[in-house]
Amino acid sequence: MNTMTASSTDIAMIAPQARVKSDNITIRRTKFKSLDLNKQYTKSALMSHLLTALSASFPQGEHFFVETVRNVREQISDPQLQADISAFIGQESMHARAHDQFNEQIQSNTYHLKKFDALFAQEMIRLRTLSPRRQLAATVALEHFTAMIAGYLLKHPRLIQQLPENMASLWIWHAVEEIEHKHVAFDVYQSIFANLAQRRRSMRTITIGFLTSNAMMTGHLLWQDRKHSLGNIKQLWLNVRDLGLLTHMVLSLLPEYLAFYREGFHPAQIDQTRLLTHWRRDLMVRALVEDGNLAVSA
Repeated sequence: MNTMTASSTDIAMIAPQARVKSDNITIRRTKFKSLDLNKQYTKSALMSHLLTALSASFPQGEHFFVETVRNVREQISDPQLQADISAFIGQESMHARAHDQFNEQIQSNTYHLKKFDALFAQEMIRLRTLSPRRQLAATVALEHFTAMIAGYLLKHPRLIQQLPENMASLWIWHAVEEIEHKHVAFDVYQSIFANLAQRRRSMRTITIGFLTSNAMMTGHLLWQDRKHSLGNIKQLWLNVRDLGLLTHMVLSLLPEYLAFYREGFHPAQIDQTRLLTHWRRDLMVRALVEDGNLAVSA
């Protein structure tokens, strides 16, 4: 599988004698191609529009995550954490690029994602007025959300299995890397601030914003596509079925969500080693198939 190294600017932050490689974070190129995309790429319109709503928020969100870590990384003296930061920045930059390409291609005259961009930009402006501590705490909370969702998608691959190969490669790739770097922003925050009250406050605020914004965007996209999404009994039934799947996800992830509020919490306490081993291998197989070096997928 093709990989990338972290940028020279980020590597330069580490003294030459102290440079080390991140042990568990790999910067990969996705096999996703932003070609021939259909606005409904899952069986239910609800799930397609929800994934698209999430994707719409990623480019600006991922850039913000990178900024909040870069803002304070000069205060980190641990070489291993510095290496993890560089790998984190590399992964997030690749995620932003891939989802930006997806968002550009899925956009059409009858399916508008661009209208969300101004809202995200306004929110990013507001967040950037906050102190470095509050900005980083917001990133820590959002990274916990993305890692939880990623873990659920990989542990319960029912949704992945109904995605076309191109879209499956995008979401598996993103999910694997979210789990790989789930500890980085948290470790930076703990090393510099270690403010439990702020971490809890930010999670409460982010929870409301994350759930509300994604519900509103999904509803908006469903309504834009209402002739297909809501216009027949079969599709309505599929939407209701997948609403049940989302309910299962929320209930399943509740213990992981609540664990974040514990004083002694660390992302590594949620052990996903076996899950990562399986899906890293899956990514490698998909890459070999894509490159024509393997006849069938494992």
